[in-house]
Amino acid sequence: MNKIQRLLSYDSFWYWFAGTTAIALLLETFLYGMWALPIVGYQISFLTERTTLDIVFVVVFAILFGFGTALYHIVRQHTATTCTVGGGSGILALFTLLCPVCPIFFLGWFGLSATVMAISPYFWGLRLLSVLLLLVGITLLWKKFAPKEDGQKSMSHYVFNHLTITLIIFLFLLNQSMIIGIGHAITGSTMSGGVLMTGDFAKDVVALVTPRELPFYGSELGLDMSNMNAINVSIAKLGVMAPQQGSKPIQLTDEEMERYIAIGTEPYVTCEFCCGVKTLVREDGSPTCACAHSIAMRGTAAYLIKNYPNMTNAEIAYELMRQKGLYFPIQMQQRMASALAGEKSDFLPDIKYLTMNLTDAELTDLKKQASSSGFTPETTAPGMVGGC
Repeated sequence: MNKIQRLLSYDSFWYWFAGTTAIALLLETFLYGMWALPIVGYQISFLTERTTLDIVFVVVFAILFGFGTALYHIVRQHTATTCTVGGGSGILALFTLLCPVCPIFFLGWFGLSATVMAISPYFWGLRLLSVLLLLVGITLLWKKFAPKEDGQKSMSHYVFNHLTITLIIFLFLLNQSMIIGIGHAITGSTMSGGVLMTGDFAKDVVALVTPRELPFYGSELGLDMSNMNAINVSIAKLGVMAPQQGSKPIQLTDEEMERYIAIGTEPYVTCEFCCGVKTLVREDGSPTCACAHSIAMRGTAAYLIKNYPNMTNAEIAYELMRQKGLYFPIQMQQRMASALAGEKSDFLPDIKYLTMNLTDAELTDLKKQASSSGFTPETTAPGMVGGC
């Protein structure tokens, strides 16, 4: 029986493989901002759009890390040690971390690869380095694997293995179902869903108004919303598509133009903080102003109408208002906090759209907090991002 067959015949290998793969997957998805810590609600803000390639890396790294850790466990258990210190345990075994003779030496490779992976979400060079370190560690450790021959396993052993594999697949699918909620890059859906509420009123107001992630269409348009300069560049890219004003305007059919006008003529679905106008377009579809924010919103509306015809007008307006919150964070945060302290029937359209994904329970809780909590916008937040 060859080495791989012997390795897979150990029950403990599957225990370690399933456990460490699941743990690595859990930690990686947290580092990529895919879920929040329970109770405290802390979540890492991932500043770029997650792609399918990102998810592939996460899964591949977790599997390799799980395999390497399980292999290390088997080598320690079933390979005759070559030094007395390495054959010990506890503090003595720590001294063998730099000794290439002992299996413990390879923990250094796994630990280094995990460290590099933790700081690599935005750098593909570091991601590849972390995988390379894992592969080198596994290769060197594989050479140390010299299993002792023992009796054949019963059929129940192979049933156990198959059940373990099924469990691992289930964990992957469960994780993927969690990832589905993060946006278009993974699922192709047109809405990013609701905003995660933390129970902290000030933080929740900011989360409702000011996006921390790219919109689902961000990657396909090459947008970057990570800093003020990048936002200005993205505003220009969106403005290129604006009907009547962009250098490469999107041509809308009569039916599409009706939708464009319906969305654009709703009061406050615009950038009134900049130029004072109350709508994006007039009844004939002509623009109400020539500021960069307004042009970018019109370009976005036209793009979504043309390329995502199944989106409702309300869903498109929601995306426009998320842009508005990004362009005018202080003003929109103040408006949101003030609106939540009043009646829902008095919400302006921009607030109505920004809260439309909340459940009744979430909205009720926010309104209770608004009546008892004060709100002060972040002092570091700009009054306006992008020029008029």
